[in-house]
Amino acid sequence: MRGASVRERRLECGLTQTELAARAGVSRQLVAAVEAGRNVPGVDAALGLARALSTTVEELFAEPPPDVLAALGGRLHDRAPLRVGRVGDQLVAAELADHGIAGASWTSPDGVSEAGTLRLFPGASPAGVVLAGCDPAFGMAERMLDGLGPRSLLAISAPTGTALRALRKGSVHAAVVHGLEHELPEPPVPVMRWHVARWRVGVAVSPSLRRRSLEAVLSSKLPVAQRDPAATSQQAFDRARLAAGVEPPPAGPSAAGHLDAARIAATLGGAGVTTEGAAHAFGLRFLTLEDHTVELWVAERWREHPGVSALVELLASPAFTERVAHFGGYDLSRCGERVDTDVRGAR
Repeated sequence: MRGASVRERRLECGLTQTELAARAGVSRQLVAAVEAGRNVPGVDAALGLARALSTTVEELFAEPPPDVLAALGGRLHDRAPLRVGRVGDQLVAAELADHGIAGASWTSPDGVSEAGTLRLFPGASPAGVVLAGCDPAFGMAERMLDGLGPRSLLAISAPTGTALRALRKGSVHAAVVHGLEHELPEPPVPVMRWHVARWRVGVAVSPSLRRRSLEAVLSSKLPVAQRDPAATSQQAFDRARLAAGVEPPPAGPSAAGHLDAARIAATLGGAGVTTEGAAHAFGLRFLTLEDHTVELWVAERWREHPGVSALVELLASPAFTERVAHFGGYDLSRCGERVDTDVRGAR
């Protein structure tokens, strides 16, 4: 109940509490209690206050729009369609890629940002667990956990570095990270870790280019879809290019994720920095640069969250692993296995 709105509107109208009470046909004590948030007026009193203040009951007493935080930092664009989750007491959101219309059908947003506040659509329910990372398999996990309330999942596509910044900031419960097995980054907070997969990162290449080396790809002048510098796959690409003594390709398209990089490469007849599974999904040849381990890191403070248990159970289930294996490019032999480690992260 918004007692502050009653006080603000009363002051705008230049009325004292006594004058407002007289106009509304209620006691001054009731007005004071409403403004202090100690009393919820009945229907007749609410209507009387609204009439006396030349406004509506909805304007005076409707709950304010919830504040929402951009899960990955920055600001949410006005009127952008959003997916929404809850991290503790905070609502967090991510904008839908391509305004939610990239595929063959509409994607379902939870709400929109309006002048810095969130308007949830009717029936929308914020997800219980929020995860950031670049493994497209977690989009499948999101759909498999849909509608489970606090056990549901919002999987936000983000490079490993960006996902770890969000984990440190506390705007997500979990991050998906990948890298060389013994060279994963340092956890920014104390985390619990689960193995997800092993995969290869490298360059997806149009079948029209027959030569099979990084040097050949970059000397061909084909457009190369690259990733954010915080993306581990982009860092692998840069390491391989420097080791081969090859100049960086001309500035080209920027990809939002592994599937996006492969999609751009297929569309433009070029190349893209991505994973083997994404390359195969778009009928592209694949040039391996590094073998990476993929892990799920959950901040320890969320150890008892029911959504964490639901996600970990799903990872270890054939219902999940067989669906992911169908796309190829994943070694899922230990998916869902807890990783024992002495690394506790920064405190």
